[in-house]
Amino acid sequence: MKSLTVTPFIRDSFENYQKSACGITLDIGRQRINQEELISLIDFVKEKKMIESFNEMRKGKIVNASEHRSALHTSLRDPSPDAPHAAEVHQTLEAFCKFAEDVRNWKWRGCSGDRITDVINIGIGGSDMGPKCVYNALRPNKPEIKLHFLASADGVIFDRITSVLDPFSTLIVISSKSFKTQETRANTMEILDWLKKAGIPEKDFKHHVVVVSAKPDAAEQFGLPKENFFPIWDWVGGRFSVWGAIGLPVAIALGADTFKRFLTGAHAMDQHASIAPLQNNLPALMAMFAYWNSEKLDVSSYCFLPYDERLRVMVDWLQQLEMESLGKSTAADGTPVIGKTSLAVWGGHGNESQHSFYQFLREGTAKNAIDVFWCEKPGHAHKELHRVLMANAKAQTEALVTRDPKSKYFNVVSTVSIEELTPETLGALMAMYEHKTTMLGTLFGINAFDQPGVELGKKLANEAYKKISYSIL
Repeated sequence: MKSLTVTPFIRDSFENYQKSACGITLDIGRQRINQEELISLIDFVKEKKMIESFNEMRKGKIVNASEHRSALHTSLRDPSPDAPHAAEVHQTLEAFCKFAEDVRNWKWRGCSGDRITDVINIGIGGSDMGPKCVYNALRPNKPEIKLHFLASADGVIFDRITSVLDPFSTLIVISSKSFKTQETRANTMEILDWLKKAGIPEKDFKHHVVVVSAKPDAAEQFGLPKENFFPIWDWVGGRFSVWGAIGLPVAIALGADTFKRFLTGAHAMDQHASIAPLQNNLPALMAMFAYWNSEKLDVSSYCFLPYDERLRVMVDWLQQLEMESLGKSTAADGTPVIGKTSLAVWGGHGNESQHSFYQFLREGTAKNAIDVFWCEKPGHAHKELHRVLMANAKAQTEALVTRDPKSKYFNVVSTVSIEELTPETLGALMAMYEHKTTMLGTLFGINAFDQPGVELGKKLANEAYKKISYSIL
């Protein structure tokens, strides 16, 4: 690509800079690129066969070369019987959705006949962040079944969760692909001990514990029957896994119908990403400009600013999605990467962040890529509060992009908006960011689906564990 120095906002040279699909509107008018640069960028994307690679991924091509695996998270929300692994995906979906409804309808009860009022999700990384993001976005103000997340091996959060719950009305969902994750193993042993101390014998754990894993015998290892087991597969990475049985706690807390609507929205985005032309393809445009900002404008961080309490947790989900996928220094062919890959991903609730770190964004010595998100219809009945929130969102969007033209520091800002937050639009939104990430991996020439740094950390933690004596605790 040509390296040009003239970088006006795209809205100065792009006829239609607002793009809409699947209930989402992406405004790219504040990107710093001119028409000639844009043409060069599109040519580069076509040369890299970004869309073709995406569609090959959806068909089951081995895209995770280091682990020799496919990456078929899109199959988890594909209703077609012709999708890869369709039979086992649909069978599992129906099984855990039926289980979720049995819990919600009081057919599945605790060992003493108590209805389930609380669910504890034990899992970390993708087994935690995806379900937590969806639950925070869609949960009612007064949920019939409350969902709690136990991820880190930290006794403080363990005590804060368990101290206010009744074990006899609590269901535990243990989620781990391999059960080699130290934190999940430790929390599992602690929670089983909690049940035992409450007077629940091991033979009755089957009323209070279910397992989600890629290990077929995972439930049996805990003395649980096979019907307490729901499978996941090694052809779905953890950070892409909320669409399958990892989403079981969400289906229990929100209902199977809500969960399936969430899948429907994601599948609609899958279809859009597969067939929409580049100039109208939301995730493709996001990936293109993310690459441009990193490689040509030397942008160093990406900041997500939702002006909506319901998407507060999405910052954490995005951080794992992008930084674990793109934080690589070795290309897919094994050669060292030249240039940048992942940016530092961070953010916070937009309105609160105005009074926290916007000074850094507005006046600091850094170049930042920013997505500002808002929802036109509020998730509440407080009209004046929403009016103030939207005024701030739209004003700050302009404030963040307006700087002294002589300054060498600047922000590139996109806005992402939806009319209403529904299970469908949330599914489409999360799928859009997934596709942006994997497409960006194609442009960077890296494997977006492995995580060697994470695996090294697990290995070293297991070695360190053996050297720590209980006498120091």
